[in-house]
Amino acid sequence: MKEKIANFLEKQFGISKEEFFSLNLEFEERGKRRVYAFKPCNLDLPTYHYGIYFGTLDDNGFRLSIEGCFLVGKFAKKNVLTVDDEKALAWMSGKDIECNLRGYVIVKWRKFFLGCGKANGKILRNFVPKNRRIAVSESSL
Repeated sequence: MKEKIANFLEKQFGISKEEFFSLNLEFEERGKRRVYAFKPCNLDLPTYHYGIYFGTLDDNGFRLSIEGCFLVGKFAKKNVLTVDDEKALAWMSGKDIECNLRGYVIVKWRKFFLGCGKANGKILRNFVPKNRRIAVSESSL
């Protein structure tokens, strides 16, 4: 699993396997091809699941979650879209934004990673979950 994710991230975002493996994370795939990242520990605690949602395996690659972007975004060398305040606000409110890239793209605002979307060369499709979007009036955009 770890090698498969490393291959996707190298191809999609230019993240070297060495950088990825330096995070010392383990991965587990659970329902709907969702992948969770965690650091193993020896605590004997009852858990329903452990780790954070890292991303989703997809027929076209690997779509990072917001947390996944935070973990590996600093290593990304390609397919990173840096946005201004206006586009960051639009993105975090759930709007698609213009983008001339293709495939999965990490959205970065200042030093923060805002998530991952899928671009077709014109539009970057937003995947920010509804419960994590910010409420913004249309006049603010």
